[in-house]
This record gives sequence, C-alpha cells and structure tokens, in this order.
Amino acid sequence: MSKSSMTYISSGKAKDIYETSNGNLLFEFTDRVTAFDGKKKAEYQEKGEITCRLAEYWFSILEAEGIPTHYINCPTPTSMLVRYLDIIPVEVIRRNYAAGSLLRRYDAGEVELPQGVEPEEGAPIPGGMIEFTTKFEAVDRPVDMKEILFNGWMSKEEIEYITGLTERINEILSCELNDAGIILADFKVEYGRTPDGKIILADEVGTPDGCRFWDKTEFENGTIKSLDKDVFRKGTGDLSIVYGELFERLQKQEEM
Repeated sequence: MSKSSMTYISSGKAKDIYETSNGNLLFEFTDRVTAFDGKKKAEYQEKGEITCRLAEYWFSILEAEGIPTHYINCPTPTSMLVRYLDIIPVEVIRRNYAAGSLLRRYDAGEVELPQGVEPEEGAPIPGGMIEFTTKFEAVDRPVDMKEILFNGWMSKEEIEYITGLTERINEILSCELNDAGIILADFKVEYGRTPDGKIILADEVGTPDGCRFWDKTEFENGTIKSLDKDVFRKGTGDLSIVYGELFERLQKQEEM
C-alpha cells in the first residue's frame, strides 16, 4: 500500500498516521520510543514491526471475544489499517497492581491508594481500579467523572459502558497472558465514536508501549522483570530484545 496516495495527518510518539482515499486511517508503527512526556527519546530496530504485530494479535483476539474495535487489517508488517473514529479525549487506565504514575502521584500526595494497597511497586490491587486521564493536552493528567461530564466528553452512560468494556478487555488479556506466564500489571486504552455514535476500541491495545507486563515466575520469586517500556524508562535492558521476548512467548502460547 503506497503512502503517496494518502494524506499525511500527524505523527505521535510511536506512530505516523495517514488518511486513505476512502476515509480510513493507516497507522505506520515506527521504531521510535519516548518516555517522561517526550523528555527521553530513542529508536530501536524492529520495534515498530513487533508492536504492530502485537496490536494485530490482540485486536484479533478481542474481536473474536465480541469487543468492537476499529481494526481492519495489516497491509504490511509495520502498518495497520483502521476505521476513522472521532476519538474521545479521555484515556482509560486499568490497574491490577501498583506501579508507575500511581505511586509517583501517591508519593506527591496527589492521590490515595485503595484501602489495603501497600505503597510499593508490585502491590496487588484487589479488584483492580480504573482511572481516566486527558488525551489531547500537552501533558496528560488524571480527570474524574465530574470533569468528564462537565466538559461533555462523555455521558454517564458512556462512562459506564467503556468502564465495563475495559474490565472485559482486562479479563481477556489477563487470561491469555497468564497462560504465557506473564502478569498484566496495568494498561491504557482509548475509545472513539463511529459516524453513527457507537463507541468502539481505538488506537492500539496490548502492546508493551501501553501496558506493563511482568514475568510471572520472577514475580512469584520476589523480582519484577519488566517485559515492556519500563526497561527503557529505567534503563534496565534492550527494548528490542524485551519486546521480542514478549512477542515470542505469546506466539508460542498461540501455537500450543
């Protein structure tokens, strides 16, 4: 599929976006990686292909489980064709364990942890928790239901709908990952509206750019071994190798 016949739309942290002649979008997954609101940047060989194939892997599984998504197909190993949506300006974060920004905000006195949750990385969150953040601001920030409703970003019914959909996505991903010996610590997803107003899953899902994956055996032995972008954030490993390991483990699980 030639991009010469498409209209360039924008470039995000890790993807370039084009509009096709029939109004769909093409995501070109790049080797770019950023962290800390773009303050840390790099490129890793084959990163774009791995994240594209992982997103394709999870979209296929989710759609088979009845989750509506904007995924159409992958015309090349690094590109994904998707339906155009009116993106809701709110990201949804589902947390199964304490980690990342949740703990940083707790240390800064900006948020309280759920009752009984220890303020340390890897502490389980019984029943999990869902947070909402802004999507299109210069720096994403947490928002509550009151602000979402006030700004007209979603109705109460829509918030309840995407919350339920996110919980279902968590169940599906966690089950698949558990069989591959991987813990899903947390993840973020985005949603958008079709022209007729239906809300469906957008952007990408299940990639190590937007999820925290931990090796289950190592975790049970008291060590957190990241299989995600945290190795780049913390400088603890080669991102290409880690992403490749994650993909290979899921592929082996699929073949069993």
